[in-house]
Amino acid sequence: MNSVLRPVLRWIPVGLFSFSAITGLAAPSAQIPSSCGLSEELAAVVGTLVSSEMTPGYRGTLLLEYGADREFIAVNVDQTAGLAGLQHLNRTGAQRQELALTSVTPRTACDLTRYYTFQLQPGRIVAGRATQRLQVAPRDTLRLGYMMDLDAETGLPLRVVTAHPEGQVLERYEFADIELLDSTPMPRSAPPANAAVGQLGFRGLPPGFVLVRQGDDPVGHAVVSDGLSVASVYVEPKPPALPVGEGVVWRGASLTYTRGRGDGALITVLGEVPVSTARLLAEAIGQRR
Repeated sequence: MNSVLRPVLRWIPVGLFSFSAITGLAAPSAQIPSSCGLSEELAAVVGTLVSSEMTPGYRGTLLLEYGADREFIAVNVDQTAGLAGLQHLNRTGAQRQELALTSVTPRTACDLTRYYTFQLQPGRIVAGRATQRLQVAPRDTLRLGYMMDLDAETGLPLRVVTAHPEGQVLERYEFADIELLDSTPMPRSAPPANAAVGQLGFRGLPPGFVLVRQGDDPVGHAVVSDGLSVASVYVEPKPPALPVGEGVVWRGASLTYTRGRGDGALITVLGEVPVSTARLLAEAIGQRR
């Protein structure tokens, strides 16, 4: 899948994007402990953001901007069928892509306050709809920051600006038009909150991140998330001609980090995370069996 779609789908409100499928978070707990430091309104807004089970289906057109590039993308999310369709409108012969909706590790608003701060303000009109503006700032350098204009009625992110922890804007997207669909979300079971490290042999994960899913055929693959940030980790044999070392490529908010190791492993991290997080994920991979 085109890497540009990853940040778009990351905040298209069907949940988190796992880079091999769109994924949704299970509904948060209705109980908000007072130790969270969030008002009841703010806790409800954040809870809706991370809960795809609470969002309707929709279709619309959005503008994605990263660097000097701009793309128009048609989106159609059918919660009843558990499918999402995407099509680049300014690419000749671009085909419609269809992705399945699944579930990942649930997070609550209180969980996220350990790693992010949240502020709620009045938002502007986006795609003809009133919004609330949610400012999301990371508490460390392992996560990106976000400014989101959320639909006042449904909580759908209609406009999102993604920034590096140092403040540099990486990308932004905004719906030009959106239509809510009369669809009922289908139940989607979530895997255990932190499955065994298994095939990839993680020696530990960056603070706040848990293992969402993994596979080992034909390439070792794992998806990790802290509830907002998501990254995929791939491990495969290193081509003999590839030197030992690391490489980094940013495209909008999507990072591609590669590391060739002396033990013959090639590790690739794809995600909306800073380089420091990708480096920690690569370092956490044990020697392949």
